[in-house]
Amino acid sequence: MLNLSVQNLVLKYPKKTVLNGVSLDFNHSQIHALIGENGAGKSSLIKIICGDILPTAGKILLNQKEVAIKSPADAIKYGIVCVHQRPLLADSISIIENLMLGAASFDRKRARELLSLWLPGIDEKRLIKNCSGDIRFFTSLTGALLKNPGLLILDEPSALLNSDQRDFLFEKLKKFAAEGMNIIVITHFMEEAKKYGDTITYLEEGRVSKPKDDFLNAGLREDGFAGRETCPNHSKKTDFSLSFYNLTSLPNDKPAIRDFSFTANGGEITLISGQAEDGRESLEDTISGMSRARQKGLLKITDKITGRAFSFEIKDGNFTRRQLEKSPFTFGIIPSNKNFRGSNPELTIMQLLSSGLSEGREKALSLIKKADVNITLNEKAECLSGGMLQRLILERELEKNPDILILCEPVQGLDSRGVKKLCRRIEEIAKSGKIVLVLSSSEFPEEICDKIYRLGKRDLQEKSL
Repeated sequence: MLNLSVQNLVLKYPKKTVLNGVSLDFNHSQIHALIGENGAGKSSLIKIICGDILPTAGKILLNQKEVAIKSPADAIKYGIVCVHQRPLLADSISIIENLMLGAASFDRKRARELLSLWLPGIDEKRLIKNCSGDIRFFTSLTGALLKNPGLLILDEPSALLNSDQRDFLFEKLKKFAAEGMNIIVITHFMEEAKKYGDTITYLEEGRVSKPKDDFLNAGLREDGFAGRETCPNHSKKTDFSLSFYNLTSLPNDKPAIRDFSFTANGGEITLISGQAEDGRESLEDTISGMSRARQKGLLKITDKITGRAFSFEIKDGNFTRRQLEKSPFTFGIIPSNKNFRGSNPELTIMQLLSSGLSEGREKALSLIKKADVNITLNEKAECLSGGMLQRLILERELEKNPDILILCEPVQGLDSRGVKKLCRRIEEIAKSGKIVLVLSSSEFPEEICDKIYRLGKRDLQEKSL
């Protein structure tokens, strides 16, 4: 059994203090909820515990003995294992093969026992590239448990699971805790912390603090978009539309999409909902010009007011981001992979915000202010939390004043306040007459959408405005 204590942990960068004297105890046989808004310091605290980064000052104690955790290997040696929000799995191999990766010895019997617990009925030979986010999460969790951790850390499992899956997860985790495991769960949501946690710790600006009232009252996203009283009324309609007809894409490494057609209109929010196994990632790659797969289809964009029009017949690998740039329309695209497609951990904030923009330092500082992110231009993107990175990329793309805004997994990694703010921003963009197209696997507030397509079901829902 493993008890963890951190004493006066400090993490400082040249012009920013991320953690400011954090002292906490996490005892075995309990589920500990670690909560706070984006940028509160949750991820940095966990990275220190897991050996991903070193603190500026402070101590880590395991069972009351000070230890030095200088690398993830050190953490695993001490019995500390983390399941990351974006599971670190190899797409091209199977579930069971992923569990075998990096294992000095592999207990296949134990692996199958855990898979039958977390993924009943799922074929262990299924390729990860054909797995949805929840299956990826439970595969990663199985791999973590195969290491027999004394301390298990789950980073934002809510981002990948629905309500029933959360109940299933925590019902099983409570049994592991009852057997002596120490479990820390990072979450943005107080309701989730109250429901599942034995202890609750709230971080704010790098300190242990008392939650604010608005944070206490914020519910999970699936409970509805708090603050809306009516259906959307995007009053400024336009004769402006983007349509893909009979779109087919057959990538080698992802599920295919076949003969899929949709239309997104100016002045509206259009949602395409679907999981990875439905071809959502393949659709994102195709419509953003990032796919080299065998594909076909037709793209038409028409603005009857200005007279602008663009038509392109899509054939194997000929539709690229450059084709979008050649059109008379401006695109803003936020990819689902913010870390490596919308950015890169090694980029400085200046480099991140200068991409696609002609202005320099002053404009970058302005975007940081608009995004409400505490970061300097010389720091690297790896210093950003998921929500902070999301907000910066959004401001960068909006600075282009796009005619068409494509948002892929836009609420993933955002806290309740961040989701509300984003949705209000999206509504304002739609009201201005622009096209807003959202691709999401789950939890995007459907009540603000005018039109909803569902991959895999091929049904369309439209609201009367």
